[in-house]
Amino acid sequence: MSYRDDRDADRARIEALEAELAVARKKIDELENRRSQALAIAHGQSMVATTGSRKRKAPWYGAPLRLELAHMFEGEYPKDELETLIDLIRGVTRESGRAELLKSSMTWSAGTNPRATGPFTVVTVSVRDGKTSLLVTDSLGQLAGGLYGGLGGGLGGGAIMVPIIAFLSMPPLIPAAVATWLGGVFLGTRAIFKRAARRRAEALETLFSALVVEISQRISKL
Repeated sequence: MSYRDDRDADRARIEALEAELAVARKKIDELENRRSQALAIAHGQSMVATTGSRKRKAPWYGAPLRLELAHMFEGEYPKDELETLIDLIRGVTRESGRAELLKSSMTWSAGTNPRATGPFTVVTVSVRDGKTSLLVTDSLGQLAGGLYGGLGGGLGGGAIMVPIIAFLSMPPLIPAAVATWLGGVFLGTRAIFKRAARRRAEALETLFSALVVEISQRISKL
């Protein structure tokens, strides 16, 4: 083999390595982007991975009542292998949940008691027309109701006598003291809800990322 042949072979290997590195970087960027999007949801932003993100002002109660991550894949995930995604979901969430497997779609939902605070994770994978759609959601309504009804109602209602008693000797200051007390209770409850929503968003992102990797890799092998 001549020197030129060796040089051409080395160049080909370098180009192949550069191509593999570019693919790896793209996958890392996609996963990092999904993580940012998932965490953004807990701060009051709306996100759909297939269409980009649109910022919205955080609601007065601190975070959205619904978390959602979605992605559309080019290519069809094997319909006869949808059940393997259920095993993956159960492994990530560490619960069996409830699964519904149809001919071209799969839906898994957490088996959380409807009266509990969650999580109420729902995963839907649908395959049709040469594409595969993934939707992962969670509802925070029960969590918000439990926190605002429990902490807000308890501290803001029954415990409201605390500032009143404290300022009995100065009646003109009682309205301001009550308003300050109620404001503090609300802000404290709001902060707790935001932290809880952020943790739920992180858990949702972990599940979403695992499914994105699994579906992407399987479709790429077809």
